Amino acid sequence: MLTRNTFVGILLLLIGGGIYATCRQDVIFLAPFRETKFLDFLKIDISYYDGDILTYFLLFCLPDILWYAALLLLSKHFYNRSSMVSKILFYFTVSLPFLFEFLQYFKILTGTFDIVDIFFYLLTFLFFIILWNRKKISALLCNS
Repeated sequence: MLTRNTFVGILLLLIGGGIYATCRQDVIFLAPFRETKFLDFLKIDISYYDGDILTYFLLFCLPDILWYAALLLLSKHFYNRSSMVSKILFYFTVSLPFLFEFLQYFKILTGTFDIVDIFFYLLTFLFFIILWNRKKISALLCNS
């Protein structure tokens, strides 16, 4: 069943994947398609100059935020509080981008460790938790 969260998660994946496919073709999930005419057709050359915060955010932070938000939303679809496997999968999902960043820091994964990414992952996770628990939060605020 396609829930609103699932639909939004898929939409976020498509938008973030679109940014990767057009502007950041060096990401690992596009490796099988490198050197293809399709990626060449999609490629948009955007110069990133040091100090241009908006371009940096749009090219490097926003797609990461979008895929992490999509991952969280899609994992919520499969979350079952009574299932240990579901909980483990959810905790793994929550920790995945942080794990990737630290593996990049220790040069186990290719890529560039970025503390800004960690900040935005934390912000995305906090936003997700607030939205997930908004009824509980609303009840607490109304009863105080």
